[in-house]
Amino acid sequence: AGQITKMIGLLQQSGTKVGLIARLVQELNAKLFERTWQLLAPADLVANACLFVMGSEGRGEQLLKTDQDNGLILRDGYEAPADLQAICDRFSAALTDFGYPECPGGIMVSRPEWRHGTAEFSEMVRRWLLMPSADSLMALAIFLDAHAVCGDASLLQQVRGEVFALTVDNDLLLARFAAAISAFDGATAGWWNRLLSLEDSPSTLDLKKAGTFPLVHGIRSLALAHSVQAVGTAARIEALVAAGALPDDLAGALVDSLHFFMGLKLKLGLAALAAGKAADSGIAMDKLSSLDRDLLKDTLDVVKRFKSMLRQRFHLDAL
Repeated sequence: AGQITKMIGLLQQSGTKVGLIARLVQELNAKLFERTWQLLAPADLVANACLFVMGSEGRGEQLLKTDQDNGLILRDGYEAPADLQAICDRFSAALTDFGYPECPGGIMVSRPEWRHGTAEFSEMVRRWLLMPSADSLMALAIFLDAHAVCGDASLLQQVRGEVFALTVDNDLLLARFAAAISAFDGATAGWWNRLLSLEDSPSTLDLKKAGTFPLVHGIRSLALAHSVQAVGTAARIEALVAAGALPDDLAGALVDSLHFFMGLKLKLGLAALAAGKAADSGIAMDKLSSLDRDLLKDTLDVVKRFKSMLRQRFHLDAL
C-alpha cells in the first residue's frame, strides 16, 4: 500500500498515459482489498458474499488514494458470522492504516446500511429509484459504478440488474437521474465567462464540480438509458458509440477531456503531497501553466456542449 503512490509518481514522471496508470492502480488496489478481506473474513463469508468498491475506484479512474467507498452483499439464506460487524470494522480500520481514509458519508462496509442480503439490497436500490431524493440518487450513482473485488461477483450483478430492469423505457426516472449533471451549476456559475475571456479568473476552480462530475455522470446516465453494463467511463463511451447513442467526434473529445482532468488532478495532487499538503479538487488558477489553462478551457467547453446535448436527450428543461 505504501509503495503504490510512489509508483504512480514514477509512472507520471516517465510520461505514462494516465488511463494506463489508472488501470494499473485499480488492479493493485483490488488485489490489496481482496487480500485484506481474505485475511480478516472467514472462508465461508468470503465465498457467500461479494465485497465491492464504488465511485471512481469502481470505475478504474482513481489515482491517488481517496476515501473508502465499499459495500458488501450477502447471499440470501446464508447466516453471517455473529461478529460480522467486528470483521467489517477491522477491514475499514485496515484500509485507513493503508492510507484510504474513512468516507465522510459513511459509504463503507462497516456501516450496516451498506451491508445487506441480496434481496434486501435489491429492495434498497429500487427505493432509491422509485422514491428519489438528492441523497438517494447520489447513492444510486455511486452504486452503479460498483466493481467486485472479492467473493461471488454474481451477487453484485443481480442487484445491479434491478436498476436496469426498472429504467427500461422509463423516461421520467432516467431524466431525474440525469438531472444531477446540473447539481453544481450554481457553485460554478461565476467562473466560466471570466475564464474564457481571460479576465480576472477565479482564484480556485473545483475541477470535480465543474468538469469531472458532469462528464462522468452524463455518461453514466446515457449508459443506464441504453442498458450499457460497462462500469468505466471510457468503456461506457465506447459502448455508447457502438450503440449509436453518442457521435464519434464527441466521444473522442469526452475521453480526451476525462484523461486531461485525471492527469491534471494527478499532477497537482503529487505536487501537494511533495509539499506535505493534502490534495483536494480545488485548482489554483494562477498556478497553472498557460498550456494547462488553454487545455482546461477546451475541455470545459467540451463538457458544456455535452451537458447541452444531455438536456435535450433527457428533456431536462421540462422537469
